[in-house]
Amino acid sequence: MNSEAVTQNVVKILTDNFELDQEITPSTDFGELELDSLIMLEISVIIERKYGVKIPEDELVEAGSVAGVVALIESRSSIETSAG
Repeated sequence: MNSEAVTQNVVKILTDNFELDQEITPSTDFGELELDSLIMLEISVIIERKYGVKIPEDELVEAGSVAGVVALIESRSSIETSAG
């Protein structure tokens, strides 16, 4: 899985689906974006549909940034691929 492509996709998910006023980068802290639990749940569902990995919204919050979410997607993807 290409980290740069996943990063671009996560940024695209945030910018295309939610009205965010600031530029999103891999290091943008989710706290700065003021994403509520409903938005985090929506992001979780979108990621599951796109990548086939389940990441609960609380884990997305803990990841803290786009880069953190990308790391979760990659780690879950490799775990599910090797388990399958």
